[in-house]
Amino acid sequence: MTPTHTTPDPEYHAARATLYCAAAAAFTYPTEDTVRELLDPEAREGIERAAEQLTVSEEATALLEALEETPLEELQTAYNELFGLPSDDGTYAVIPYEAHYTTRDEISSEQRRIATVVGLMEEFGLEPSDDFAERQDHVAAELELAQVLAGQRAVALESGEPAAAERVGQAEATVLADHLVEFVPALAHDLRRATDEPAYEAAADLVEELVTYDNGKHPDPSVSADAANGGETP
Repeated sequence: MTPTHTTPDPEYHAARATLYCAAAAAFTYPTEDTVRELLDPEAREGIERAAEQLTVSEEATALLEALEETPLEELQTAYNELFGLPSDDGTYAVIPYEAHYTTRDEISSEQRRIATVVGLMEEFGLEPSDDFAERQDHVAAELELAQVLAGQRAVALESGEPAAAERVGQAEATVLADHLVEFVPALAHDLRRATDEPAYEAAADLVEELVTYDNGKHPDPSVSADAANGGETP
């Protein structure tokens, strides 16, 4: 069976979950609670340790330092000015939704794309919180999906359940290859071009490096599926 990741170490996958959690938080509206949780000494140590394992220490440190040094009101103003969907009042610099980058504004394609993401979230038990008012192809929601999958992978390996770990690994390969790498680098490029706010420049760098690195550690999802089915096409 072809492994869907290069390491069976549960701590490694827990580190991936930690970084996806931090990246997702960086792309949600910056509340006092969100920033405080990221900068909590124990959480910060965990993020920095995880970043070392995934070779994104520079990007993670830059994000944490920028969050520490930037007043909350400044972060909130920048977020409101940067992110959103086009409206009658104009457009935003960055549209943080997968379908904007992958469907060329074709309504039917956009709906199918969003439905695919929703299906993955439902399959692995991820439900948006009541205060999350965004579409489910929002970058923060998809990063949270990656966090949940990495966490489930770690638990399955820790519990000695290789079949469950393999199933989650296949889903991870799909989320990365068919979704995150399809739009996150472009979104990060747009964000860097649109802002000189250090926290959001750092968030762009971290999410691009994390997704690119992680996708490189997963094979093509169709290959994973074939391997899991004994080499037969399902």
